[in-house]
Amino acid sequence: MNWSELYWQRITPLHLFLWPVSQMLVLFHAIRRALYRHKILIPARLPVPVIVIDGITTKSPVKTPLIIQLVNTLKSAGLRPGIISRGHPDNHHSPMRVSLDKPLHLTGETSLLLTYHLRDTCPVWIGYSRIETAKALLQAHQECNVLICDDGLQDLYLQRDFEAVIVDTSVINSGNGLIMPAGPLRDSFARLGQAHAVILAGHHRQMPDIGKEVRIIRVHQLKEHFFNLSQPGLTANATDLTGKRIHAVVCDPDIQNFLDNLEFLKLTVTPCIFPEDHHFAATDFQSDQAEIILITEEDAVKCLDLHDNRIWVLQQEYRADPGLRETIFKKLREKFMDPKLLDILVCPLCKGPLIYKKDHQELICKADRLAYTIRDGIPVMLEDEARKLADEEEIR
Repeated sequence: MNWSELYWQRITPLHLFLWPVSQMLVLFHAIRRALYRHKILIPARLPVPVIVIDGITTKSPVKTPLIIQLVNTLKSAGLRPGIISRGHPDNHHSPMRVSLDKPLHLTGETSLLLTYHLRDTCPVWIGYSRIETAKALLQAHQECNVLICDDGLQDLYLQRDFEAVIVDTSVINSGNGLIMPAGPLRDSFARLGQAHAVILAGHHRQMPDIGKEVRIIRVHQLKEHFFNLSQPGLTANATDLTGKRIHAVVCDPDIQNFLDNLEFLKLTVTPCIFPEDHHFAATDFQSDQAEIILITEEDAVKCLDLHDNRIWVLQQEYRADPGLRETIFKKLREKFMDPKLLDILVCPLCKGPLIYKKDHQELICKADRLAYTIRDGIPVMLEDEARKLADEEEIR
């Protein structure tokens, strides 16, 4: 637990100074929302649908696995998603694509972790301006037809077609319920009433009244397992590791939670604790006694270049109720009903333009002679599901 979390869990004398600052921030956000609501400030609209996923608290373990689930859901429906983010909070750089060799102090843990899990199947871009980052991604990956912003709850300049706010009740109930910097909340609970969906995670089910207009989606934690950092396809459960000499390597803020999880899984480990900002090197793992080295996902991104087959990562997976998919696709259908959006889509194979055939609900690629169907309002941009045009079939 770091020093800020210590006073986020209670009320201390320091809150005599922090609470007024948090109220000033609440007032600032309220004024800015009013300016956008009355169209005094105009948000920037991107040519493709934008889905914003963010938490009401500063940190939730649910967000990253939820974004991975959403990417896979969109891809299975034939869409081509891309991910944009600020990256590290102090990132003031121009837009760039995240790759596994990028430094952690620039990308931030979340963006690098998403890149690691999604590999080359979904581009992840970061930059100080989310709008400019989105434009750069769409320019470099013209096949992308939907964007996911893994933060941006308070970036009202970014026009979003769907917004889901994660409420991790276990985090809220262990905090003091105040707005940053006095507490762990990014904004007041009233902000939840403006979202399209509230994703409810945690063991508790207490929530403030946000009205009946917002869809509440439950998230369930799946069984925890481990994957090998050098071979991500290689997985194991706790029973597979029982009886081995295990070292649990963890940086300071995650110590207790990580060790509690391992104890719950009935694993006997030797803890190896490092400072919060420690940069791992191969010498940190040169222990002849350890058969297995266990680390958290947050620390895994610091060890990608070590190539030690003993390193296993504890992965906590979460699964949202089907209602999230239904709610998102309803909004996407509304967006794709605009012919202007269909006109800018490109063929995922040749990146060439497509011809929209409204009568047949198809997008035609003349170069590859393929017809991509529009199924239930969603363009299915999958080669194996595209219709091959007959040689005698004319394209107009």
